[in-house]
Amino acid sequence: MRWLAISGAVMLLVAWGVWAQQAPDTGLKVGDAVPAYNPIHVAGPDKGTNTCPV
Repeated sequence: MRWLAISGAVMLLVAWGVWAQQAPDTGLKVGDAVPAYNPIHVAGPDKGTNTCPV
């Protein structure tokens, strides 16, 4: 019975190690175009517009 618990723990650690090596598949990839940032002002003289703040 003890060998079953040890082998189960080893298999769990191996599976966790394989899972941890995988990179998440989110965000931009290298070479992707970056989308434009279009701010909408909620206060101040440009309120309600998307005028560039720079």
